[in-house]
Amino acid sequence: MLKKRAGSKEFSPEEKVEILKDISVIGNVSKVAQKWGVSRQTIYNWKAERSKIDDEIVLRENKPDLDNSSILELEKYRNVLSDLGTLEQRKEKMSAKVEFMLMKITTLLENHPDLDAIHPKDLSKIMKDLHDVRKELSNEPTIIIEYKNKVREQTLQVLQDFLNMDQLREFAQRMEAIEADYELI
Repeated sequence: MLKKRAGSKEFSPEEKVEILKDISVIGNVSKVAQKWGVSRQTIYNWKAERSKIDDEIVLRENKPDLDNSSILELEKYRNVLSDLGTLEQRKEKMSAKVEFMLMKITTLLENHPDLDAIHPKDLSKIMKDLHDVRKELSNEPTIIIEYKNKVREQTLQVLQDFLNMDQLREFAQRMEAIEADYELI
């Protein structure tokens, strides 16, 4: 096997573990360091970082292979999110649409050929419903909560394809902690 120098090439986590196993086989750190062309200090550093090295290996083994179709789906998802715009942009668009609808409906009612034929209670109900829609749209906390829940659902759906259940739970807990921090602000 060719010797790989730590200064000239990075060792993979698997190679580092193999070198650390050589210590128990050979029984001498200096000889292992010489065999692999690394310093003793490098080996001692790897010994101290053994749990991190093992974690790297586990992550590599559990990392999903992304094929082109998965990458394309992620790209589509990113594009959909960018097309939707920010919450404020979407709220402005929705408010403009509602205002347009209110104007259009009011104009239609005003120009109705037989406005007297519409019962006053019905007219009142129509106007109240339109007013309620406008009021609901201006209720920002409701919109933000719905938006946050929708984004959370979509994010978790995507992450389910890439994380195991424990990792997914940990992610959800971290996100809840972040959201709690923002609620304090």
